[in-house]
Amino acid sequence: MRRILLTAWLLLLCIPMQGQPFKVYRFSADNVPKIDGKGRDWSCVPADYILTEQAMKEDEGKHAKADPTTLRISVKVGWCDETQRLYFLYEAYDNHWRFSENSLQTDIFEVVIDGDRSGGPFIDRFHPTAPKDVWQAWFKFHGCHAQNYHIFTPSHDEDWCMYWGPQVWLKEPPYADYAYHYSFEEGGKGKLTLECYLTPFDHADERGAAYSRPTHLQAGNLIGLCWAVIDWDAHPTSKDGFWNLSDNHLMYGNADYLPAFKLMDFEQ
Repeated sequence: MRRILLTAWLLLLCIPMQGQPFKVYRFSADNVPKIDGKGRDWSCVPADYILTEQAMKEDEGKHAKADPTTLRISVKVGWCDETQRLYFLYEAYDNHWRFSENSLQTDIFEVVIDGDRSGGPFIDRFHPTAPKDVWQAWFKFHGCHAQNYHIFTPSHDEDWCMYWGPQVWLKEPPYADYAYHYSFEEGGKGKLTLECYLTPFDHADERGAAYSRPTHLQAGNLIGLCWAVIDWDAHPTSKDGFWNLSDNHLMYGNADYLPAFKLMDFEQ
């Protein structure tokens, strides 16, 4: 018995500490946010659902703490039983917006979702046999059981995000949609509002939704969810910061490091 208890304790030590789950607000079917970039439908969400830059850390060692005079972040997340979608309101103030270059060296809101909290690596470079099974790792592993969206803030012309994986159908309706509101120009400062919805999948197949298995979102369930804000300023080759909600930088490709979010029931 002592050996069993010791083994169980050692296993617990190996599990990443997620802390108290964050909360995902439940919208009714007749009250889901209109994806128009204005954010007016989110006033019903209580303040304790809001996550700001103070909950994040810059994990590349460039900043010891957040400076709201250069970057302010506010994120609300909701869900709806009838639509089986996750809704996001991302609001950010930046003192230097960079977005006109058609590359990943621009301001990005990176969102990672593991709908059933299956955990583990989900990108090709972390596949155990990736060096000898390159295409197997990309088409049959990368982005399948967890999804990573690099959302451009704002969009690159008509391209609003890079879905990291071969399942590019995931960033198109009816599985995703988006809208922005902003008035700044390249290099300017100001506030951006992004509204979008994303549809999590327990298995997302590169061949399309017919070969895939969507996550069943249900009140009380926990999901793995994280985001990072990649902030670029004027320097052309070095980002100003990688602000992460997770304690581990590898959350972008390993779902073990995604914080837990609880799908809440209706507020009383």
